[in-house]
Amino acid sequence: MKRFHWLGVLLLLMLPGVALAEDSVMNLGEAKSLVAAEYRLTKDVVFDPAIQKITLITDKRLARAPKLPPDEEKYKKFYEEAGVYMAYPLDVKLSAEDKDYLVLRCDSGGSNDPQCVLSASQDPDTPGTAIPGTLFVIPGDGCVYSAGHTNNLFYARALTCRKDGKLQLVAQPFAYAGFRSAALRPLTLYADKQKSGIVATIDQGGFVEVLLQDGDFFLLRNRFGLVGWAALEQSQQATDIEGFFYNGD
Repeated sequence: MKRFHWLGVLLLLMLPGVALAEDSVMNLGEAKSLVAAEYRLTKDVVFDPAIQKITLITDKRLARAPKLPPDEEKYKKFYEEAGVYMAYPLDVKLSAEDKDYLVLRCDSGGSNDPQCVLSASQDPDTPGTAIPGTLFVIPGDGCVYSAGHTNNLFYARALTCRKDGKLQLVAQPFAYAGFRSAALRPLTLYADKQKSGIVATIDQGGFVEVLLQDGDFFLLRNRFGLVGWAALEQSQQATDIEGFFYNGD
């Protein structure tokens, strides 16, 4: 009886729209675990109900309330005239050994594509490191862990670390998606990116999981668990997979 019970659960999880947790969004508990609970500081930045909120997680020993300059109204006007919401949620250090705090400036982006900028000054004209996303974790190891469906095709994860005195994006061999949805048209899964052989097909409306991205190709999984490569359209409207679209400019 126990064997058949677990088989039933497995089949349910393989159906479209059925899962114990939303795989396309990083589990907030997993993100929080990067910072010890006793020192954890979590802060939400909410611009407008129609705009994705930003969640910040850091060690409270690395953060302080922002020290705004006398020219703050001028900087605020700079964003308002561009039609962009902006906020200074925190000043933060990337590690406990840092002497100076960095300004963390977050904004809504021009088309609901939020980002945060780490800079030495509140002045928007001062060069800084812009990181797109809606979730940012700064645990104190000199890096910024970010995630979000902003200026990309799905909820993606990234790591930006300090190297040679500068914040630099850490290259990944692939971009992990873990995005489960339904096909909007018939999809063919190929054995390689040269399309030399067909592994399987997915009917319109069928379950599909986008596992990872490699340039213009995406590794897909069907309901049975077979995987193969497919070239998907990268546009601002979902045409291949429900919810799969470029969110940004």
